[in-house]
Amino acid sequence: MSGKTVNHRYIPGLDGIRALAVLAVIAYHFNFKWASGGFLGVDIFFVLSGYLITSTILPLKGNQLTVGLGKFWIGRFRRLLPAAYVMIITSFAWATLFHKELLNTLRGDAISSIFYSSNWWFIFHKLSYFDSFGSPSPIKNLWSLAIEEQFYLIWPILLMLGLYLVKKQSKLAIFIFIGAICSAVLMGVLYEPGADPSRIYYGTDTRSFELLIGCWLALVWPMKRLSSQKLSTDHVNKLNAISLLAFSIFILSIIFVDEYQTFLYRGGMFLFCLNAAILIACVCHPISILGKLLSLKPLRWIGSRSYGIYLWHYPIMVLGTPVHEIGNPAYWRVALQLVLILIIAEISYRFIEMPIRKEGFRSYYRQYLVFNKNKWGSSSFTRKISTVLVPLFLLVFFTGMTGVVGEEQTQSKESQPTEIKINGGEQSSKHNDSVVEKETTESDSSNEKIESNSQSDKEEPKQGENDATANPNESYSGILAIGDSLMIDIATSLHNIYPNITIDAKIGRQVSQAVELAPNYASFNQPNKAVIIQLGTNGFFTNDQIETLLEAFSNADIYLVNTRVPRPWEGKVNYSLQQKAQEHNNITLIDWHSAAINHPEFFAPDGVHLEQKGVNTLTNLIQQTINI
Repeated sequence: MSGKTVNHRYIPGLDGIRALAVLAVIAYHFNFKWASGGFLGVDIFFVLSGYLITSTILPLKGNQLTVGLGKFWIGRFRRLLPAAYVMIITSFAWATLFHKELLNTLRGDAISSIFYSSNWWFIFHKLSYFDSFGSPSPIKNLWSLAIEEQFYLIWPILLMLGLYLVKKQSKLAIFIFIGAICSAVLMGVLYEPGADPSRIYYGTDTRSFELLIGCWLALVWPMKRLSSQKLSTDHVNKLNAISLLAFSIFILSIIFVDEYQTFLYRGGMFLFCLNAAILIACVCHPISILGKLLSLKPLRWIGSRSYGIYLWHYPIMVLGTPVHEIGNPAYWRVALQLVLILIIAEISYRFIEMPIRKEGFRSYYRQYLVFNKNKWGSSSFTRKISTVLVPLFLLVFFTGMTGVVGEEQTQSKESQPTEIKINGGEQSSKHNDSVVEKETTESDSSNEKIESNSQSDKEEPKQGENDATANPNESYSGILAIGDSLMIDIATSLHNIYPNITIDAKIGRQVSQAVELAPNYASFNQPNKAVIIQLGTNGFFTNDQIETLLEAFSNADIYLVNTRVPRPWEGKVNYSLQQKAQEHNNITLIDWHSAAINHPEFFAPDGVHLEQKGVNTLTNLIQQTINI
């Protein structure tokens, strides 16, 4: 199981692939429209990790790994954990000092990240990857590192057993590829169109195929055997043509793929990873033209620091971006954050990652920390600063973790309704009996106080603004409003204007849930009825789902309220609703997005739910549209 030779060579072009992958992820998290598929950069990292790790420990002959398990695990520990732990502690300390409202979320995230199990933590607590800022966690990006670390622990043992049982690497490659197919099939089976895909996106079992494809590639295309000798011109041309085709597919996927496509989870991601494997195989070959292009110095610099860039980009973005700019980024802020990300990544690379990787922990501590007070005067400035800062950050970290510094008090959810129904004037609502873990992608800081509002807070639109307020129900014999927590926010205001309105609203409601609800209100599917639909806050929906919901009220006049929500799906939701309004004569679009986009004062601190100004504006907008 042990050996002195590491079967691995440095391939500069792979740093170029790393650079493009991490830049794609950053562009996606910045919500750039041209990088809707940027999250696929993580898939590239997974395939590349599987390939490099397997290539490193794969024996030249026989079934004994070239690196001992202990040595391999210590090497991975040195490479990954120190930089990640510094980021976790720093982010948590920063939140303790300046963002106390995040502490309740961050405590569990930090503990699970320290033990590299954050992907399962997010699954069990139903935190959505694509709801990047709904329950702000600056370290949510560590889910992918958790999967990789779990892979590093298990894969060498499985590879050793596989080589022992199967003997031939060619046969073992077949079993590995079958395993990848099984993982991809599991992803397709568990995926539900229109529902949040976080279970399959975070799951180690449903993402293993990406790592396994890289492992398979290491067996069928071992980098130590690649040579430019004895290759005909025809073979060289074919390899370069294939590499350019694979690279083009990679770029086009980053631009045109998005996380709402069913095909992505039912084979699309598997095919993308196969293409990534082909791209990596071509770049690894010495005669690859693309490999030389990806070896340009700027790409190599970014690629070699891609780990630090990936670690730090997300906390810098989350902690440094106001809620109202999410989905509508200020480019000057983006530029500053990019500069800061690169600077910190360089510091991490030079002063944490490489020294520990090369010298180990003991030598590193002796070099950067002062343990003997008698040597303080003769120590360098860097050692003095690090000796002071490390204990301070740890003190703040443990202070916040233990709850000595409590999170800022926010409005208790016990007084907030999770569901409200108004049936022709009779109102009822359901409240949380206790503080409940967040079950949907809506933020917890909603100002949903329907029953507790005093009469003075129930402001009706001014008479001068709406000419039809004297007899608001003159046009329709009945009005139905279906929505999520934004509908709960405006329920009282709508009820004041339309006393006989029927309202059915629930926190976290998706279009798929509204489809199941629609038959209960079949009586509103009549020409003299109006149906207000306010959905899309919590996620995208399929075309079939929205069509089914609209068909349930095809005889009534339907008013679709689009969304202003700092989420990646905002544009997709609004485009779909606009298309439906154009396709159907009985559907009118209420453009809440345009009315709210430049008014952050309309919203609560979470950027989603409404303050009183937002309640009044949205209510007036609905009333004005209905009265036209």
